[in-house]
Amino acid sequence: MEYKYIDHLTEYMKERVTKLIKDYRNSLPQELSELPDDRIIALITNGATPILRKIEDDAITAAIEKVSNLIRYSKAHK
Repeated sequence: MEYKYIDHLTEYMKERVTKLIKDYRNSLPQELSELPDDRIIALITNGATPILRKIEDDAITAAIEKVSNLIRYSKAHK
């Protein structure tokens, strides 16, 4: 059995961008409005996905720090 890797975050972003293009096609900057939909979707998805991954990493790091501080605080005040 062969397994295929699916990047769910990229697929999610592609769906979001596709909806955005469908809903706001006429409001896009002129440089984008001249491109076909599939090209716009690929460009925006490829640009947005790494940014979202970084935000996720930052959120996890911040949560680790917060939980660690709360545990330290609770131990210090027993």
